[in-house]
Amino acid sequence: MFTLASISLQSCAIPANLRHEQATGSSRDRALGHEQAQVLFAKVDQAESAYQQSQWQDAAALYQAVLKQLPDDPYLWFRLGNALTQQGQYDQAIEAFETSIRQDARQAKPWFNLSTAHLLGAQLASLKAWQAMDPGDPGRQAAQQRLDGVTRLLQ
Repeated sequence: MFTLASISLQSCAIPANLRHEQATGSSRDRALGHEQAQVLFAKVDQAESAYQQSQWQDAAALYQAVLKQLPDDPYLWFRLGNALTQQGQYDQAIEAFETSIRQDARQAKPWFNLSTAHLLGAQLASLKAWQAMDPGDPGRQAAQQRLDGVTRLLQ
């Protein structure tokens, strides 16, 4: 039986500029209103806490809630992508990483994790194809080879 490769997605702490904005008040803070900004920062802190504790569903839900008000934040899209990948939601993770990259294409980690999400999706599809084939099906060997190749790429 095959299992999906375990992955270690790149992560990072809340960027210094976000923490600085939280401490000093930013133009975003003024635009949102101070109270609303504080609620938003609290949600980001909750999302980060859930993320650090590998509570992927909670983290994803919290990042999604924050992104409704801050849709242009590449860091939040990146973290959402990681949380979705950890849940096996590869298509949604790919969308999140691509959105992060559209916001700031100079980031290396979202590019790398985007490739990982694509490979994990290919691995899952290959595994399902292999499992759906009868043991005597000549295509099963090709599915096995593809699955092995994708798994090697993920290692």
